[in-house]
Amino acid sequence: MRGSFLKLLVTSVVAFYALGFLVMIIYGHTATWSEANARGRSVFWVYELLDRQPAAKRGKLLRSMKGQFTVGFRLVTKAEVERRAGRSVRAGERVFVKESTRRQWYFIVFHDEQGALAAGPVNPTMPFGAVPVGLIMAVLIVPLIASYIAFRVARRLQKVERASEALGAGELSVRVEDDAGPAHELAESFNAMAARIERLVKGRDELIQAVSHELGSPLSRLRFHIELLENETDVSARRSLLEEMSREMDELDELEHELLTWVQSGEQELKPVRFSAVKPLTELAELARLQRDDAEDIEVQLQLDDSAEVYADPRQFQRAIENILRNAQRYAKRMVRLTVEKGPGGTVVTVDDDGPGIPEPMREKVLQPFVRLDSDRSRESGGFGLGLAIVSRIVGSHGGSLSVGESSTGGARITTRWPNRQ
Repeated sequence: MRGSFLKLLVTSVVAFYALGFLVMIIYGHTATWSEANARGRSVFWVYELLDRQPAAKRGKLLRSMKGQFTVGFRLVTKAEVERRAGRSVRAGERVFVKESTRRQWYFIVFHDEQGALAAGPVNPTMPFGAVPVGLIMAVLIVPLIASYIAFRVARRLQKVERASEALGAGELSVRVEDDAGPAHELAESFNAMAARIERLVKGRDELIQAVSHELGSPLSRLRFHIELLENETDVSARRSLLEEMSREMDELDELEHELLTWVQSGEQELKPVRFSAVKPLTELAELARLQRDDAEDIEVQLQLDDSAEVYADPRQFQRAIENILRNAQRYAKRMVRLTVEKGPGGTVVTVDDDGPGIPEPMREKVLQPFVRLDSDRSRESGGFGLGLAIVSRIVGSHGGSLSVGESSTGGARITTRWPNRQ
């Protein structure tokens, strides 16, 4: 990449200089001493001063001003002007005579036709005034400035190139020093890309390890039960083993569902719309009441703000809250409370339970995939440690936030904040 950039740089500078050289050649062959040049060199002022004097005094006055101007002045006859111009001239006429590309005269005939003022010889290609001087400065200096900037960019590109090679070789923590200067945006974009790749690769490795562990346990138990089943002759014992195997299969089905949900939560395209949060949350609460085990007398309470709105994908929003409710029901003793209220910049949905709660050191960890708590919140009570991780990913993809805290009822409080605008 750096070699291609330097080749482009050298080609551009050479082309710029060639173009400037061509412009200077054209300028040299077409340049003339214009009236603006004459005015800038005080030719008209000297002419008007001499034209007011008698012909006999003009020579003495002109000699007294010798050396005060950047161009030479002399007095010539009208016949000399006509000879130089190759035609007849009249009183007060201004005549340009170009002897070569670098030698030019400017004549002005006096009104009494007693001679003329000759200014010159001058080189019309010599810069005079802001425009030609600016042109020469641009041709000579701009490529130098561009070269300096380009070489600075080349050094930054070299850093990005080395970092890219290191990233390709598996050094995921490599970053480009992101200081202000040329190629700042490129370095910033590369660092963002490298950070995302590092997270994806590490997440993939963690997911593979976790899945292999989660699959290993039920598969091992299934294999053990199959071996027992082959040697068991008692009908009642065989039925019991088959029931255990059925539970293991159910666990594998649940794991498959959780994994599919986890993957989809990060890959599905969001279709956010603005809608009232009251109706879908009321339906979820009613569904939670219907799905609970009647033996578990768990009350689902609702505290809803009718004006609360969210800007989200409706299906993803419901999936996230449903996961939280299911998780709360799993660990609650007698009560789950769903609260919706308008907050600063969005809508806050809070789910409280009166279960064992989540210890403070574990409140951040439970948002990671396949992280479960010991004691009450374990596999025995259900789940694979993906519920809150899925919710965290869904809420984050909407620009919201999720936090885990302690409920006033003594259990866990899961708080999600959803934007009410794009």
